[in-house]
Amino acid sequence: MLQFENSFFEDEVREGFFVPAMIKKAWAAELTVMHEVDRICRKHDIPYFTDWGTMLGAVRHGGFIPWDDDFDIMMRRKDYEHFLQLAQKELPEGFAVLNMDRTENFWYFLARVTARPQICFEEEHLKQFHGFPYIAGIDIFILDTMSSDAEQEKQRETVIEYILALADSLGEKKLEPKQKEIALRRIEKICQVKIKRSLPDVECRRLLYQLVQRLMTAFEDDREGNYVQLIPHAVYRGNTGFPQNYYKDGVRIPFENIEVMLPVRYETILQKKYGNYMQLIRSRAGHDYPFFRSQKEQLEKILGYQLPRYQYRNIQPRKNTEALSYKYKIKEHLYEFERLHEEIRTKLPMAEALIKAQENAIEMGNLIERIKGEDHPIIRRLEHYCEAVFELYNAKEKKQDAALSEQIADLEQIRKQIEEDTKTFILQRKEVVFLPFGGKYWAALHSVWEAAAAEPDCDVYVVPLPYYYKEYDGSFLEMAYDLSEYPEYVPVIDYQEFDLALHHPDMIFIQNPYDEWNSVTSIPKEFYSSVIRNYTESLIYIPYFQVEEFKKENEREYWNMNYYCTVPGVVNADKVIVQSENMKQLYVDKLSEFAGEDTREIWKQKIMGIGSPILDSSFERRMIDAGKKYPREWNQLIRKQDGERKQLILFHVSMSGLIQYQEKMLQKIRQVFDVALENEDEVVFVWKEDPMIDLNQKAIGKKLYEGYRMLQEKIVSEHRVVYAERVDDQTLAAVCDGYYGMPSATGNRFQVLHKPVMIVTVQAS
Repeated sequence: MLQFENSFFEDEVREGFFVPAMIKKAWAAELTVMHEVDRICRKHDIPYFTDWGTMLGAVRHGGFIPWDDDFDIMMRRKDYEHFLQLAQKELPEGFAVLNMDRTENFWYFLARVTARPQICFEEEHLKQFHGFPYIAGIDIFILDTMSSDAEQEKQRETVIEYILALADSLGEKKLEPKQKEIALRRIEKICQVKIKRSLPDVECRRLLYQLVQRLMTAFEDDREGNYVQLIPHAVYRGNTGFPQNYYKDGVRIPFENIEVMLPVRYETILQKKYGNYMQLIRSRAGHDYPFFRSQKEQLEKILGYQLPRYQYRNIQPRKNTEALSYKYKIKEHLYEFERLHEEIRTKLPMAEALIKAQENAIEMGNLIERIKGEDHPIIRRLEHYCEAVFELYNAKEKKQDAALSEQIADLEQIRKQIEEDTKTFILQRKEVVFLPFGGKYWAALHSVWEAAAAEPDCDVYVVPLPYYYKEYDGSFLEMAYDLSEYPEYVPVIDYQEFDLALHHPDMIFIQNPYDEWNSVTSIPKEFYSSVIRNYTESLIYIPYFQVEEFKKENEREYWNMNYYCTVPGVVNADKVIVQSENMKQLYVDKLSEFAGEDTREIWKQKIMGIGSPILDSSFERRMIDAGKKYPREWNQLIRKQDGERKQLILFHVSMSGLIQYQEKMLQKIRQVFDVALENEDEVVFVWKEDPMIDLNQKAIGKKLYEGYRMLQEKIVSEHRVVYAERVDDQTLAAVCDGYYGMPSATGNRFQVLHKPVMIVTVQAS
C-alpha cells in the first residue's frame, strides 16, 4: 500500500485555506486507491488522464486543490472497458468497482473505485487507509466520441436527454401508465429496440440507462469528432469537447506523493475549461464538503449516538495552585526570616533561631538558583547573610555579649535589604512563558516574544513543546522535537527542565489548542490547555496559522472552523488573538453555535481581532537578509559590489511550455536572457525547471529535449544565473522577488504571497 510521512497528515494552511487532518486522511485514502489504479494501468498500458479539479490541482498546486476533496480521472471508452475487465481481478482485496452494470441504485455514467464500498472501522482497514473509515475512492469518467456532423450530434443528444428524462421519471414514480406507454413506444421507434412492458419500473429504468450507454458509443469510429464526457457535461451543458489528438499521448506529473497522467495538451484544455486557470477562485464544486460528512451523519443516526468529539461543558474554574509557585515559596521564606529575627532579637533561644535562619537562607537560595540561575544578585546577598549569621552564632557561643546587639542590628539590616531586593528583582517582576510546538510555527509568536523580551521588568521564557504523531487508535507514535529549528538568538529551554507549576507565570502563550482532540498529533498531556490554565493568571492562545479572509457564507471555510475554533485551547484560554475583526466575528458565531447562544458574550470578551503576528514580516525579512534561507553559494552571484542584494527573479521552465510551443519556447528563452544581460547588475535570474522534464522526454521529443539541455548549459555558463536544481519551491517563493514563466504550481506560490507573477507569452505557430 502507498506510504506517507506522518507530517503529511498534519493540519495545514494551503493557499490561505485551512486543510484539517481529517481531510488529509481522506486525501490519503483516495491517493492510495489511485496508486493502485495507476499500477494496473501502467502494467497493462491503459491510458488514463486526470480530469476537472484533479487536473487543475496537479498543474496549479502539485496535488489537491486545498478546498477540494475528490479525485477524478477519465478514460477513452475502449480503455475504460478494458480497465473494468481487469480491475476486479487485480485490485487488492477489499477494493470495489462500482458502476451502473454491477451496482444496485448506482445511476451515474462513470465508475467509482473505492477502498471499500461501506464504512469500515476494522483495524486492518484503518491501518491500510490511514485511519480513514469512510467510503473513499476515485471517479472514472468516460471520454466518448462526438459526431463530426453537428446535426447528427444534436439529434443524439436530444434522444439521450429524452430517454433520461423518462428513466428518471420512472425512478421518481411520476408517470401515469398512459404517459409511460406513449414515451416507451416513441423510444422504441427512434432507437429500433423492444422494451418489455412487464419489467418493474426500476428494471425498466436500468434498461433505459443501458440504452443511453449504447447511444454514447454511436460515433466511436468517427476520427474527426472531438472527445467529450457526454453526460452531464456535453448533453446538458453544451460542451463541444476537445480534438482527439489532445489525448494522443500523456505526460506524468507529480500529485502529492504519487505521479498521475495528464493529456499532452493539458494547458490548452485547462484554459478552455477555466480561462485564467492559475487564478485562485474558491467556488463550490459539484458535491457536498467534506464528502464524508453525510456518511458520518448517517452512521451516527444508525448508531443512535454521536461519535466521540470535543463538547462544551462550561468553562471550569481554575484550581488554586498558587502554593506550588516559587514566588509563593519565596514569600514564605521572607515571612520565616521575619519570624526568626523576632526570636533572634529576644535572644531566646538565639542559637536555634540562627541555625534555622541559615537553613532558611540556603533553601531560599537554592530555589532562586533553580529558577533564576546561580548568578542572580539575591543569591549573593543570601550568602552574605549566612556569613553574618555564622559570625553572630560564634559571638554568641563565645559569650561576646558586648558585640551581640550591634551584630543583630547588622543582620536585621541585611534581612531588610534581602526582602527589598527580592520584591524588586523577583516578586514584582512579570513572568511570561511561550510554548511553541514546532520551529516552523515560531513566526506566529516571534513579534510577541520580541515585545515581551524588550520589557525591562519582564522575565521571558521560550519552552518549545514536542509533539507526537498518533496512530489511528489515538496511541502515540514517534516524538518530533528539535530545538535547533529556532533562531539562534532566541534562548530556548528544554521542556523537561522547566517546571510550569513552580514558575506559575503571569502569562502563558500557547499555539496548540487541541489538547487530545487532534486525530494526528498531540503535545504532552501535562501541557494540555485544560491543565496549564491552572498555573497562570492569563492563558493566551495565538493561532499558529493565518488563513485568507472569508465570510460566513463561504461554507467550506466556515465548516473547517470546526477543526480549529471549537477546540479546548480556544475555550480554556483567557484571550484568543485572531487576525482580524472579521475573523473575531466568525469565531464568535461558530463558538456560539457550538456552546449555545447564551455563551455569545463570553466569546465576544475573549476573542480579540487585533491581527496575527504572522503579518509582521520583519522576522522573515531578517531571516532572508541573514542568508539563512538560500544556499551560501548564491552569495557571489546575487550580491552587488556594495553588498546589497540584487533583485531575484525566478525563471521557471515548464514541461508544458516545451511540449506546447516546441522550438518557439527555446527561442523565447534565448530572447529573455539576451534582454537579461543588459540588467545583470541589478537583477539575477534563478533558473528552476520542471522536474518532470526528464521523466517525459518521450512526450517532449528527443531533438527538442537535447536542444533544451544545450541551451540551458550555454545560458548558465554565459550569464549570472543561479541554478536552483535542489531548492524547494517554498524556499524559492520566500527568497525571490518575482516569478517569470509558464503557469505552474511554483508560480502559484508567488501568487499566494502577493509577489509579482509574470507569464511567458509565446506566439503559437
